[in-house]
Amino acid sequence: MLNKTGRWIYFYLVSSVIYAIGSFIFAKLFHNNQWFSNIMHLTQFVILSVYYHETIKNTIIKRLIKVILLPAVALFLLDFLKLEGVFAFNSIFATVRTLILMICGILFFFQLLTDEDLVKESVFINTLPDFWFNAGLFVYLCGYFVFSLAFNLFLRHPLGNLDTVQALTFIAGIMELILFYIGLTKAEKRPS
Repeated sequence: MLNKTGRWIYFYLVSSVIYAIGSFIFAKLFHNNQWFSNIMHLTQFVILSVYYHETIKNTIIKRLIKVILLPAVALFLLDFLKLEGVFAFNSIFATVRTLILMICGILFFFQLLTDEDLVKESVFINTLPDFWFNAGLFVYLCGYFVFSLAFNLFLRHPLGNLDTVQALTFIAGIMELILFYIGLTKAEKRPS
């Protein structure tokens, strides 16, 4: 049984599987899965926001994470319905979402480095599942940030090879899964 933060990572992984399968099916059926992809970005943003709300201890940052959800949803709706559209990759929301989650990841790493409770108890941060979960998310988000920022630009103007950016994101995703696995091995086993 996973703890509260581990369950949110589990929900994120389940949503990732739904995202992958759904994207494949909708692309085959309708030749455009962007509306589904955009909705899944929002869903995963909410899931990861709750994860960071649970892992970060600072009350001001926790409150900020709650408050930022409403403007983020508003930006999503604006981007989805007006700016880039339902059938296009919503790079504005995807980039802002990714940047917000990267900042949360940095704040969590900083929290681990300055947590006096961990120092008093002589706990090494690499023994904590959340360290590995956050490391996986951070690696993936850093790779995905480039993709989300440049995707529509590459589609409209053949400035370079989109395959390179996609490969970077794919490799970051593999690294994320490896780090998640390490985190899962660090999770305490609880009797059923």
